[in-house]
Amino acid sequence: MTGAEPARDRDPAAEVPGPTAERSGAARDDRTADTVPAGRRGLRHRVRAGEKLLGTFSVIPSTEVVELIALAGFDFVILDMEHGPYTLDLVHQALLAAAAHQLPAVVRVPDNSAVAIGSVLDLGADGVLVPQVGSAATTRAVVAAARFAPHGSRGSNPWVRAARFTGDPEWLARSNEETLVMVMVEGVEAIRSIDDIMVVDGLDAIFLGPVDTSHALGLPGQPDHPLVLETLTAVAATARSVGMATAVFAPAPPRARDWWNRGLGLVACAVDSRMILDGLSEVRRAAHP
Repeated sequence: MTGAEPARDRDPAAEVPGPTAERSGAARDDRTADTVPAGRRGLRHRVRAGEKLLGTFSVIPSTEVVELIALAGFDFVILDMEHGPYTLDLVHQALLAAAAHQLPAVVRVPDNSAVAIGSVLDLGADGVLVPQVGSAATTRAVVAAARFAPHGSRGSNPWVRAARFTGDPEWLARSNEETLVMVMVEGVEAIRSIDDIMVVDGLDAIFLGPVDTSHALGLPGQPDHPLVLETLTAVAATARSVGMATAVFAPAPPRARDWWNRGLGLVACAVDSRMILDGLSEVRRAAHP
């Protein structure tokens, strides 16, 4: 993995092929709308359509880092509350930074509770990535927490930031239509239950976690092990057969390309902390070997 160059028109995964000019600022112009903050509509529909989308995880709660991710041309960012020090206040600030650059922002919530899911959606997140999901029953509860009635049981308050503080009752239906809901598939229980999980109504995508899957398969710390790759590739193939979108984590650009070659759509490549470390290390080595 190498540090990203701060050029707006550069592909953030360097030579990674697949995603096209839709990551460019010009391609984002059609996302603008008066009904949602900064016009970031469309991520859910693009994911469900199986587009090749490139994003990254953010574990550094900094508005500047989120802006840099946007300026680098990524399609989305995942703000990580499970493994990063993000609090709701810090998520709020990061969402404002993402909105300023029309960068879709998903939040990986710390757990699968309805409160955790509803809180970040009320702040204006484009979607949620929910961990600790190992069954269809838990998946149904996650979907219900992210959707308003009649499609779910999310608490309703149309005066929150996500509704632009307007009280507009039509926002409830818009939110149901636009909110992306993904669940993590990362353990033995989830893999065993995958056939039931992926047919839950209202679920938009399953997110494959190679790191946790490696632990579940008795191969801790080996996300690139052939057994891990084969297991998750088989899960993705099953998902495609029933029309379920797939997403995955890739630690570096070569693995991102490999996942696209294996038929997956959304790829979250690397983590902001590692990319910054790599960039700084590269400059230091170049200037003072």
